[in-house]
Amino acid sequence: MKTRSIRIGMGIGALALAALACGAQNDEGRENAFLVGVPEEGALQLSITDDPTAEALASDDDQVGASLSSDELGSLSLHLDAPAADGLARPRAAVQELNQALRDFLQPIAALVRSQEPDQVTGNVAQWGPVTRGTTEYRFFVRKGILRRFGWLLQARPDGSSDEFANVAAGAIQVGAVVRRGRGVAGVDLDVLGEVDPTVHARGQVLAAFAHGPAGTVLAYGLRDFTRGADDTTPIDAAFQGVHLTDGFNRVRLAFHGNLPETASSAKELVLARVRHHRGEGGRADLLVTGGDIANGKIWLVSECWSAQLASSYRVVRECPGDGIGGARCVEQSSKGDPAACLRDLAQPEFPPADAEAHMDDPESPEADLAPPTEMPSGDAPTDG
Repeated sequence: MKTRSIRIGMGIGALALAALACGAQNDEGRENAFLVGVPEEGALQLSITDDPTAEALASDDDQVGASLSSDELGSLSLHLDAPAADGLARPRAAVQELNQALRDFLQPIAALVRSQEPDQVTGNVAQWGPVTRGTTEYRFFVRKGILRRFGWLLQARPDGSSDEFANVAAGAIQVGAVVRRGRGVAGVDLDVLGEVDPTVHARGQVLAAFAHGPAGTVLAYGLRDFTRGADDTTPIDAAFQGVHLTDGFNRVRLAFHGNLPETASSAKELVLARVRHHRGEGGRADLLVTGGDIANGKIWLVSECWSAQLASSYRVVRECPGDGIGGARCVEQSSKGDPAACLRDLAQPEFPPADAEAHMDDPESPEADLAPPTEMPSGDAPTDG
């Protein structure tokens, strides 16, 4: 099969955002039937403040068709006269890293299928490619089942290689009211992908479950030995969660390594974060921090609120015994601002589980609780409802 090359440009601006938002009405009749079940960044990305730059949200290069809403595209980056609150800036960096890891396999898919008919259709399976992107050859398969169910598989190998294609990502979806949105699973093996595509720097596995509905989106991720790049020597095994309500209320649970500004050195601590944000109003982060400069047997509790402009309005740091995160045994290390500055419904802390991999229920979820798959999906179309 003849191989064709793709050049993918990056960039997004106000005009692109406006054009995409205006074109967000879906017309399945104009698309190849297999494209209805193709994965794309806007369906899987996490977000806290809906800032496309700070959180690496979907751009026009990431979409398969005109299905991204203005919410999914994010708002224009908010101009700040001062840096964002530390309790927001560090979680947003973790969100950006996860979204970029998703982009490493989702953008080649979008480039393969956008405005392209399948290269081959055999029964209920469509194939796009092989296609060369940079120094890597990709091919992509979609299997169409019944009742708007689809499975998909992405394979890759070094360009010019005669080796077998390797499976690098796979997933399945039962499409709902909007194309490429519904309930399903996805997974990417970044170790395998990084071996065949030198532009991919993250490593580990990312496994995800998702559900989209009229009230919002729910996401559940399982990260296995996840690292951001070659210079990251602190792999993460953790559960990430996201609830994104259509009224602009985002709730995210994360785990990452980062240096707390109140600690004695630049050593990185393990941060388990629960972040809640109201678009245009402000938000709050509650963090459990261990390792690094935190003494053995101790845990630091950090709570921080921020304004609509994302500036810190209240921050408190407490040291507690490692066998408990509250009560009189906790000692305040520092505080600044006024706790009354927190939004009324964010006045109380909401800490994540002390186990980075433990499940966390979210009462705000409009699509019930989700759990990520325990292993890489097969790429088959789901057969049950």
